[in-house]
Amino acid sequence: MTRKDDASLSGAYALNALDAEEAKAFEAHLAENEETRNEVTELADTAVLLGLAVAPETPPASLKASIMAQLATTPQLDREPVTSPDARFAGRAETAAQARWFQRPVNAIIGIAAAVALIIGGGVAVNAISTNVTQSAEANQLAAIQAASDSQSLKGSVAGGGKATLVYAPSLKASALIVEGMNALPADKVYELWYINEAGARPAGTFTIGPDGKMWQVLEGTMTPGDAVGVTVEPHGGSTAPTTDPVLVIASA
Repeated sequence: MTRKDDASLSGAYALNALDAEEAKAFEAHLAENEETRNEVTELADTAVLLGLAVAPETPPASLKASIMAQLATTPQLDREPVTSPDARFAGRAETAAQARWFQRPVNAIIGIAAAVALIIGGGVAVNAISTNVTQSAEANQLAAIQAASDSQSLKGSVAGGGKATLVYAPSLKASALIVEGMNALPADKVYELWYINEAGARPAGTFTIGPDGKMWQVLEGTMTPGDAVGVTVEPHGGSTAPTTDPVLVIASA
């Protein structure tokens, strides 16, 4: 494959249309060419947005039955275990998500962005998801929460504008919040997440909102049965206890 060929394969790579050998060679080119990396990211963004422009259809109940029947009769190959960055997310779903992320970065980003977009019902740009190690681990956790058999999602409205979706899995004792349309805050303020129950509020991380008003984040700490998730506006750096009224509260079922 020549350098010219490398550059011409951006679209095919973004759509996961290369075979294993071609993908490996193209990823070597990506590692040393920033212009091509930017082009692939833009093409991936476009692919996601085009896919989301199509109205979703509810699959027939027979589809799940057919898939489960095939799973029951198809031999499953063993794979080497992958050490989870968080023991709570160990398992087949997290292992697959982690392996996929590091083997094919662009395609993993597309998958997470599309999953988030399907939840909130709007376009989420792939370039809003950083490829650094921390965000990669959070993406694995979000994928694990969504893949859990008891995963649930609840929607809520944000005071001052915006909407949010809480995704949680009781079996993992974990949750994630996905928001869009929220107002950005001054530099000296930050949004803070809380787990709330009769005993009070426990801090669960902070976040900021970019110009597009969108954000997703896995909450820190452990979600216990009956916990609600709240968001307040706090001084930069966060607080140990809420200092303002919440702009969002979503009670878990």
